[in-house]
Amino acid sequence: MKVSTNELLLALRAPGAGWLAALICALDEALQDPDFGEPQRAMVQALLRSGSVPSAVVDAANLRLAQFERTVEDLHSLLGVPEEPVVPARPKLTLCGGIG
Repeated sequence: MKVSTNELLLALRAPGAGWLAALICALDEALQDPDFGEPQRAMVQALLRSGSVPSAVVDAANLRLAQFERTVEDLHSLLGVPEEPVVPARPKLTLCGGIG
């Protein structure tokens, strides 16, 4: 099913579209990463089709995300990127348990 840009823009205007917006932003970033290839895309599609995420997968994803965040922080430290106390343009995504 192909969703049109206008449909998405309209859906994002809805009061309850926060998660849709968060997922679209995360997906956009993932699609720009060459490491997010076809195998990962197929897994995401399968999770969406199944309608749930097994709790063991959620736990592993939370651990991996924490490791990823530490890697980014370490990289910023090495590069001398200053920490700015600016309000982020997007809310911080918090992965939480799914149905499983």
